[in-house]
Amino acid sequence: MCEGKTVPKPNLVTYPNEIEDSISLISDKLKDYKVIPLKLLRWVSLKVLDGDEKILKSIEKAFNISLIDNTELELVKVKAINNLKMQENLKDTIVSSIMNRAENICRNVCTYENSNYSGRDRKIDKILTSKYLGFPIMLLFLGIIFWITIVGANYPSEILFSFFKWIQEKLVIFANWINCPTWLSDMLINGIYQTLTWIISVMLPPMAIFFPLFTFLEDLGYLPRIAFNVDGFFKKCSCTGKQMITMCMRFWMQCCWCYWL
Repeated sequence: MCEGKTVPKPNLVTYPNEIEDSISLISDKLKDYKVIPLKLLRWVSLKVLDGDEKILKSIEKAFNISLIDNTELELVKVKAINNLKMQENLKDTIVSSIMNRAENICRNVCTYENSNYSGRDRKIDKILTSKYLGFPIMLLFLGIIFWITIVGANYPSEILFSFFKWIQEKLVIFANWINCPTWLSDMLINGIYQTLTWIISVMLPPMAIFFPLFTFLEDLGYLPRIAFNVDGFFKKCSCTGKQMITMCMRFWMQCCWCYWL
């Protein structure tokens, strides 16, 4: 390919008719500038329609053309967007079309010993991501994890707290034995040491319980299903369902602090 002996023939992804019509409108306008190769016109038109400024700036720099602050192109883009019925889900529709094309290619060139290899996963998906059972199961799993973490961490936390307190008493005796100034011993023992050990006693056991449990759910494939369940709600505030995972972790940390305080 580097020597030009092999001509690549990429598979063309076909989008819904309204997106194809919008791409054609923008492509016809871009042809007038004659600086963008014909084989890239379709892709550049899609990026103009998508409106990703970072990519558009890279295209402007590569071809020395104005795409963002171009009045004529902006008018065409507005007309193309007005033709779309799926403006809010444009990116999802584009990605879905690419995935469908990839699945068709895979289906034509790959064979499986068991054609129903994903049947069990699909059955599990119907339960864990269903409209009526998805959220109750999600709340049940998260509630059990929070309960195990908060209650189960009591015992190792008490052991660590007692152990560090015993060491603190010995440090106070040692400081008195070497005639350490009171202000220095209070700063080092009752300040730095005590604060550090309290944080370790409170946070280390819950972390040692919570993160392995969360990792176990990740290995089972449940966390992506949680993200799928809440993705619609998070989209309303311009986020993604994946942020539910970090939100759970933050909620867990707040619960631990409130419980111990």
